Amino acid sequence: MNPDTTAEQTTRIFDTETHGFADQFVLWSVRKWVMGHKGSATALALLESAYARTSAGGAVAHLDALMRAITSGAARRIAVHAPCCAAVSTDELLLIDAVALAQAEAKVDVAFLLRRFLTPAGARAASAPLKALAASLRDSGLRLTVRSGTYPLAGAVPLESIATSTALH
Repeated sequence: MNPDTTAEQTTRIFDTETHGFADQFVLWSVRKWVMGHKGSATALALLESAYARTSAGGAVAHLDALMRAITSGAARRIAVHAPCCAAVSTDELLLIDAVALAQAEAKVDVAFLLRRFLTPAGARAASAPLKALAASLRDSGLRLTVRSGTYPLAGAVPLESIATSTALH
């Protein structure tokens, strides 16, 4: 199999002690969006109901825009498990980490993180809705966990070495 066109196969059990409610909620939301036939009206209604209970009702539009950008800008298949699955894929974890880093306003270009499974144009298109989702969740009190350590880009890359936004002149 060509690794550039297949989904990441690395999975592990999602550690609910390390990842709090906000992380679990984002993971569930992504899975529901995908399993709900990529943002169908039924899936969006379910997500809107759940988000309304967390005072983050406006975040659903940002989640939908993010997931549509990911769907149209994917460089390969992205591994997303069923909503009730205890395992988490590397792709799912990377997406949670990108939202957490955007929410914390870390000096990291989250679009660069998304290049693990998106085309460059897809990563740029996903960047704005990802940041809007992160801000909406933060403003409603849902704070994601920023993990320390490494992020799987072209191998294990320390957080500190991930490129920050750069302007070309």
